[in-house]
Amino acid sequence: MGPSSLKAMEDLNSVTVGPLKRRERQRKRIPEIIKTKLQRNLSCSGTKVKKTLTGFFPVVKWLPKYNVKEYLWGDLMSGLIIGIILIPQAIAYCLLAGLEPIYGLYTSFFANIIYFLMGTSKHVSVGIFSLMSLMVGQVVDREVYLAGFDLNEDSTKSAFGLNSTGEANTTLVNLKIMALNMECGKECYAISIATALTFLAGVYQVLMAVLRLGFVSIYLSAPMLDGFATGASCTILTVQAKYLLGLKIPRHQGYGTVVVTWINIFKNIHKTNFCDLITSAICITVLVAGKEIQDRYKDRLKIPLPTELVVVAVATIVSHFADLNGQFSSSISGAIPTGFVPPKVPSFELMPRVAYDAIPLAVISFAFTVSLSEMFAKKNGYTVKPNQEMIAIGFCNIIPSFFHSFTTSAALAKTMVKDSTGCKTQVSSIVSALVVLLVLLFFAPFFYALQKCVLACIIIVSLRGALRKFLDVPKQWRESKIEAIVWLVTMSSTALISVELGLAIGVVFSLICVVAQTQNPKVSLLGQIEQTNDFEDMEDEALAFSLVTEINHAMARLVDIWDSIGIMEEQRVERMQTVKKHIDELLHSMIMEEEALRHRIKTDVITFQKQLDTLCLELALEPYKLEDNLTVLQMEKNLRCRVESLLKEKNERLRELSDLKKQDEELCVTLCATPYYIPSGSVPSQTQLQELQEHVEKLGKEKVSREKVFSGLREDIRNLMDEMGHEPESSLERESICPDTDIFLLTHDNIKALKLLLSQLELKKESLISARDKLKERATSLWNRLSCPEPEGEAFREAAMSTLSDDIRRWRGYVEHLEELQMAQLEVVIDKVRQELVVLWDKCMLGPEQREPFSVHFCDDHYTEELLALHDTELLRMKAFYEVTQPILEDLEKWKRNWALFQEFERKAADPNRFSNRGGSLLKESKDRAKVQKLLPKLEEELRSHVEAWEKNQGTSFLVQGQRIMDYISSQWEEHRLQKDKEKNERMTKKTETSQFKTPTKRPLGSTYTTPTPNKIRKRTKTTEVSSGPRVPLQEFNSDKKPVPVSYSAFTSELSKKANTDAFLNSTVKDML
Repeated sequence: MGPSSLKAMEDLNSVTVGPLKRRERQRKRIPEIIKTKLQRNLSCSGTKVKKTLTGFFPVVKWLPKYNVKEYLWGDLMSGLIIGIILIPQAIAYCLLAGLEPIYGLYTSFFANIIYFLMGTSKHVSVGIFSLMSLMVGQVVDREVYLAGFDLNEDSTKSAFGLNSTGEANTTLVNLKIMALNMECGKECYAISIATALTFLAGVYQVLMAVLRLGFVSIYLSAPMLDGFATGASCTILTVQAKYLLGLKIPRHQGYGTVVVTWINIFKNIHKTNFCDLITSAICITVLVAGKEIQDRYKDRLKIPLPTELVVVAVATIVSHFADLNGQFSSSISGAIPTGFVPPKVPSFELMPRVAYDAIPLAVISFAFTVSLSEMFAKKNGYTVKPNQEMIAIGFCNIIPSFFHSFTTSAALAKTMVKDSTGCKTQVSSIVSALVVLLVLLFFAPFFYALQKCVLACIIIVSLRGALRKFLDVPKQWRESKIEAIVWLVTMSSTALISVELGLAIGVVFSLICVVAQTQNPKVSLLGQIEQTNDFEDMEDEALAFSLVTEINHAMARLVDIWDSIGIMEEQRVERMQTVKKHIDELLHSMIMEEEALRHRIKTDVITFQKQLDTLCLELALEPYKLEDNLTVLQMEKNLRCRVESLLKEKNERLRELSDLKKQDEELCVTLCATPYYIPSGSVPSQTQLQELQEHVEKLGKEKVSREKVFSGLREDIRNLMDEMGHEPESSLERESICPDTDIFLLTHDNIKALKLLLSQLELKKESLISARDKLKERATSLWNRLSCPEPEGEAFREAAMSTLSDDIRRWRGYVEHLEELQMAQLEVVIDKVRQELVVLWDKCMLGPEQREPFSVHFCDDHYTEELLALHDTELLRMKAFYEVTQPILEDLEKWKRNWALFQEFERKAADPNRFSNRGGSLLKESKDRAKVQKLLPKLEEELRSHVEAWEKNQGTSFLVQGQRIMDYISSQWEEHRLQKDKEKNERMTKKTETSQFKTPTKRPLGSTYTTPTPNKIRKRTKTTEVSSGPRVPLQEFNSDKKPVPVSYSAFTSELSKKANTDAFLNSTVKDML
């Protein structure tokens, strides 16, 4: 190999770079470090004191700079909203903690005030939290159970009560309670455990802050915390399920709470309280609907819907007024006192029992608070101090524990509401605390009747966010299988074993996964790229290295061939240049092709990305995100497949839209409705297509219903016209009976027009029927007057006619025929009318004064058509009067019957022989008499009210026999009293006469004077002859020229002079006499 070849080969070698220089760090000695830290931490100055105070109480630093105009409104609104949300949640979460509702209000009040003073986050809402309440409740229930209290026992009962194990399992805690003079009941002992636990958790948090142990939260990874929260949510759901069913099952102590509780629920499912079950179903429906509306329209709603508060208020009112506790044994919250109880130091004797339980409480509370603080600080552009947050949440537990409060933490849901409602600073926490204070001072007793199942519904619905994490498992599995496994293990252990062990298992398993990942890292051997300072994976450079090796071997063989041939040096250089030129051209050509390919692929990627963005925008989808660490070719393939899929979806949507719009247009034309609006040229979203589909289905149902209404109306109209024999006159009538069903558009106006036409035809039918009935009544009256043969009338009635119009014409002709007959028999007809009048007068109980106005015509014997018309008018008037007064007359007739019975009973009671020859009816008569005596006043009162109503309506007095009805009744009572007095006087006179001494004499055998037998006067049978000469006026007919008689006897005497009136006298006048 010649020197030129070697030089050419050497040119291919890379240029090496010398090593980089590093700055050496000078280490200080340990004594110097200790001295420096002591000087910095133990020195005291005014500046350092001020800095310490402002660091410990950040409110001193930011409150003087508070911008009232800019911040106040947002803080007020968010504070009020959070306060309204806090009230039902504070009461509800006490169920989880196993405490009375008042302690939840205390916790919310004090936690907000302390965090306002010591917190560094502007948006975090600290207070009662479901997970903390559950962990506190498990510890409280365990200690209460070990103390011998029954978990089903009401808190307000006796101070000591043994559980099911009885005296045999009395624990050391019972003895310790009595030894420490803690004579209190279950409620007192439960809150003592909770405050001791809370105090210890706060102390742990402050110690962690002092010792800088905030790094502990590093071991609580996000998947582990999410799994822990979801598993705890399953436990909370299980614990609250018994309240939904109204079952009284004690909370399980130990492992497997979820499984054991559900087994107990199904064992006792037959004891379900249906009142609680129905209430729970209604409350969950309302709460979930409110949450869904809130989530769907959160951009439009300025403030969140206070669904929980509304449900609590309505449920409390219904429970109070319906007395659900008394009627259905529904569990209620019970009495909630107002004001504050005196503060009390947490029991240090109880702290050793809960020292271990306070550790996970402190860590979880701190982890949630710090993570939420940093998340919202990053979102709103400010920073927080994690160490100060730990101190703040620690004192939020220490100080309230003296005021009967339990463990608190930051809550995600309330923090998000706070941020979305315009919160600017922690002044909103003071507003929330004031809202809770109002409830504590004034409104707490109003929640006495609140059912526990309502509180359980609020707790369960608040778990929606945590339970939705189950839907994220597939996505999490695709992104990171390790994190998904950590979530599943933590969730399963928390839900199936216990909350404390679940947390420990989650932390340990998370650490094991981290260690496993560090033991199997992804390692790559890097190599320096020739003539550059860059390094790449040697595995990626293996192909290029083999190519260079092959070229070197080929060049070596060429040199060997040239040596064997004896090619001169100059020719070798020339041929080497030729080889190099060919290689350069080939490589250049390939590079250009690959560059073109890369450019095309990148152009396609850009094009597909733009198309994809456009399609996502058109289809209302979220922007497509490519996975990380993809090559350009993979990016192009993924984008191309996605674009093809979206194009296919777009075409399907457009095709579906076209079909739906066609159906919509046809239905809208038929129904005269407004078509569903979708902007032209746009691709509908799935929601729009679904709404359009629902719109079309709704229009289809509307069309079917309207067609049914149209056909029904047209059928009714056709039947009415046929029944009446009505010929269509207007175009609407002609079109309504047209057999063509498509002649009408199915509009509301057309329906209204048909309904109006139907109502007009019905009114016309009613008028025709009324006219026919009047004609029938007139014909019947004429039949009776003219004494027409009954078969003739029956045959005429039974004659069937096709239509109402024909029937009316037939009856009208027959009435005219009868009226002609009536005119031919005026005298007979008028006499029959007079008979009818007398009957009606008697039925209406008219007196002579009321009959007098018509007496002139009644006694007139000059029979003319005018006289008949007057009689007909009076007859119609009396019939109308009788119809109006018939209820009163019936009541009066009832009174008269009872009055007659009363008089008969009075007569029998006054009979001196009533005790003899009466059989066994004396007692019965006495009872009947008493009943009649009680019934008469009731009948008179009813009659009085009816008469007064009638007189008020008619504007005239109701008279009976010429006097007011109550006067008539009074006169009857007066006559009865006078008769009784008369009989009494007669008895007294007779008694006086019989008491005088008389000489006995014999009764004469005969009598020269006989008195006539009373009531034996014979009636006259002689009839007066009627003159056949010209008619004489009434005044001339009376020889003494006196006025027309007005008495009823005068009426009858005058009427008796007429011929053919025997029937009249026998039927009416004779009865009256």
